[in-house]
Amino acid sequence: MKALNWIQSRQKWVYFTLVALVGALAIYLSIPFSAQFQYDYRLGQVWLEDDLYAPTDVVLPKSVDDLETDRSLLIENKDLLYDYHFRKEVWEEQSILDTLSIDQYKIWQESGVIESLPSANHRLFLYDGTLLDFTSSFTPNSIQAKHGLEEGVVILPTYTLNTALTDSALQFKLQALTLNKGILTSGTPVVLRGATITTEKFEMLKALERSFDASANELNWSARVGAVLYILLMFFALAVYLHVHYPHLIAHSSSLNLYLFTIVTAVVATLWFSAFEVLNPYAVPLLLVPVIIRSFFNDRLALFSYFVLLLMVAPFLSGAVHFMTVQFAAGLATLFNIRGIYKRSQLVQSTLRIMAVLFLVHLSIHLIRETEWNATNLLPLISSLIGTLVLLFIFPLIYFFERTFGVVSDLTLLELSDTNNPLLKRLSKEAPGTFQHTMQVANLAEHATELVGGNTLLVRTGALYHDIGKILNPQYFTENQSSISSPHDELSHLESAEIIISHVDDGIELAKKYKIPDIVIDFIRTHHGTSRVEYFYRKYKTDHPDADQFNQFQYPGPKPFSKETAIVMMSDAVEASTRSIPEKSQQSLSDMIDQVIDHQLSSGQLDNADITLKEIHQIREAFKKFMRGVYHVRISYPEA
Repeated sequence: MKALNWIQSRQKWVYFTLVALVGALAIYLSIPFSAQFQYDYRLGQVWLEDDLYAPTDVVLPKSVDDLETDRSLLIENKDLLYDYHFRKEVWEEQSILDTLSIDQYKIWQESGVIESLPSANHRLFLYDGTLLDFTSSFTPNSIQAKHGLEEGVVILPTYTLNTALTDSALQFKLQALTLNKGILTSGTPVVLRGATITTEKFEMLKALERSFDASANELNWSARVGAVLYILLMFFALAVYLHVHYPHLIAHSSSLNLYLFTIVTAVVATLWFSAFEVLNPYAVPLLLVPVIIRSFFNDRLALFSYFVLLLMVAPFLSGAVHFMTVQFAAGLATLFNIRGIYKRSQLVQSTLRIMAVLFLVHLSIHLIRETEWNATNLLPLISSLIGTLVLLFIFPLIYFFERTFGVVSDLTLLELSDTNNPLLKRLSKEAPGTFQHTMQVANLAEHATELVGGNTLLVRTGALYHDIGKILNPQYFTENQSSISSPHDELSHLESAEIIISHVDDGIELAKKYKIPDIVIDFIRTHHGTSRVEYFYRKYKTDHPDADQFNQFQYPGPKPFSKETAIVMMSDAVEASTRSIPEKSQQSLSDMIDQVIDHQLSSGQLDNADITLKEIHQIREAFKKFMRGVYHVRISYPEA
């Protein structure tokens, strides 16, 4: 039972943990667990990274050109294997040298006769592997020249090339040709910062990169454990930040779902695009993340979330420095340019400006690294520019997120706050006094929210709709009455209070009928909290001092539960009460505002809202200044 109570008391954190674990699992499964060579380099470039040392023993393979050169040398200087023949008797029968001693044939046989002497680059062997030396051997041409023999005389050689054995020996050597030219031992400096990448260093870098790629299929448990730990730390950082600055986001499941879904989807997409050679992580439209979060929350949360997003993907990407530099610069440019974008023409202009920033950042990095302008090196730039074009479709994407997660963006709030909205248009026609009241409350609440912080657009929209229920019975509310007589004169105090209180439920039903979002309907629910209809309550109490039906004069609530709903409650009460003052002097306005806010504090109407006494004091003073301006209250000048 205690465990159940503990879970219920920490329900929002239990839910956050479950959603975060699902997101962490999705990210973990998307990580390409292979060694990542995170450097861009080319021959002749100055190395701007930190000093690079070989992490392990790395084999230095021969290049294709080196291998071809070695093969050509083997073929050109191949070993030659010969067969040996006894030709002395044949020569004697031919009587090649009639005038010479017959011992000459013996000399030829012993020294050897070969068709043509091979170059000194070849090694010479007898068919059985005996090493040969032809330095004292003869050729048929040399014998003919020396002894003046006729051209038609045929002198058979004693050594003839065995082509089959020679080719077989060559093939054996070609197959045994080593593909490597050495080993780069662990800890050996590959290239130091500021050094020029020479041919030797370039080959070492290539070898190191190939060794990283070769380890792609190796199961590295330490890397997996590190990845899990790192991802959990990132989610922990998000939890701490949200707990300190945005506790309402954690408490609101729909907002939390949208927030974490946006971040996790962006991380997973980036990791997937980086895992396949045919894809490019720069093509992932990460700029949508700050735009979406800013549209539903605010700039500060969007910037922090985007930074955490980049930190999440950085350890698992090749060329992470280049990627993070480009994406962070683009994210800042997006937040600066998409602020307050509600028209398509503005969106196109902002997208073009963001693309210009992306181009300049890519260009500067290319110039710093002295990178060649080829198709491979231009791919990140082209991918980034294409990904940025997705911003042009941000309006339908925001609509999709609204419908999917049941949250409201600034675009929707802006549309709802337009006085040409059908429901507000109806309010202005059927209850013009209430409409003017809501406009004044909206201005007052927006002014106060700007001072103490909060969603000003949400406050304004909520204020415009808070009294929408008065459309059904406009004549029962003072601001809509044009004659001295009131319909309440014909009703009992209980009946009048019931009609007044019913405008809350009527407003909720009317708002739902017009498909107004729940976050705006909350202002209708809470703008009176659990306060009483004071006028009819006091009238009834005077006439019935012993009655016990006073709870029928109380609004159903709930009390305001956010800073925005609390500000609208205060603004509504202040605007209505100051309007009723016969003589609106500076002192009377100040006293009435103090009385209204003190009553709300003492009755506990602001207890559930995340608003401080300091902020309430600031709002109180802002109300006084604002209302003096509305009623043009001036100080009294002394007579001359």
